[in-house]
Amino acid sequence: MAKIVATVTCDIQNSSKYSVIDRNKINRILLEKIQSVHKLYRKEIQTLASFSIIQGDEFQFVINNPKRAYEIVVFFRILIGLEPLKPLVTFRTSIGIGEISVETGESSYSQDGEAFHLSRFGMEDFISNKGMRKRRSIIRTNNKKLNENLNIILMYQDLIESRWTLEQMEAIRWRIEMLPYKKIAETVGVAWQNIQKRLKAAYWDQYYFGLKFVEKIIEIHLSKGET
Repeated sequence: MAKIVATVTCDIQNSSKYSVIDRNKINRILLEKIQSVHKLYRKEIQTLASFSIIQGDEFQFVINNPKRAYEIVVFFRILIGLEPLKPLVTFRTSIGIGEISVETGESSYSQDGEAFHLSRFGMEDFISNKGMRKRRSIIRTNNKKLNENLNIILMYQDLIESRWTLEQMEAIRWRIEMLPYKKIAETVGVAWQNIQKRLKAAYWDQYYFGLKFVEKIIEIHLSKGET
C-alpha cells in the first residue's frame, strides 16, 4: 500500500502590500518559524528539507501524519502572525491528503503524487471560487463528500480565527503546547486570569473542539483505507 501523507501548500495573503525588504524578511521568518514547528511536531513533519519557498509568495511542506496537518498549520500561522509586521502576516493553506509516489526527502517541489495534486487543486479553489477568497484553510481528499463536510467545518474555524487579536494568539500559541494557564501567564507576563479571559474571548474551547473533530474525521477516513 502506498504511503499516505498531507501536502501543505500555502501562500502569503495580500503579499503585494509588503515591500521587497519586508518580503525578504517574511521569507526569513518562515524559515525560522518552521524550525519551531518542527521542534514541536518532529514526528509529524517529513523533514525540514521538504520545506520549500518558491519565487513569489508560496511555500510548501509535507506531513507524514495527515490527521495532524490542520493543527500544525494553525500553530505555524499563529507563529507567523505574532511577528511585528504590518499588515499582520497570515497565509491561506490547502492541505491535500493522499498518496505520495515520488518521495525524495528533499524539496517538496521535487516530490509528486496524489497528495500534491490535491493540494494544488485546493489552491486553485481559492482563486476560482469567489466564496473561498476570504478563507484561510481548505482540505482536499479524493472523497468529494468528505471534502464538503470538512470544509463546512473549516469555514467556521476560519471565521473564528480571523477575529483573533495578537494577545489572544499569544495565549493560544502556548495553549496549543498544552501549557496550563498559570505557566502561560508566567511566560507572557500577565495574571493567569487574563489568559483565561483571552482564550474565552477567542472562543478557543469551541475552536479546539472543531480542530480535534477535523482530526477525528480524517483518522476515521484513513482507517478505512481511503485517501
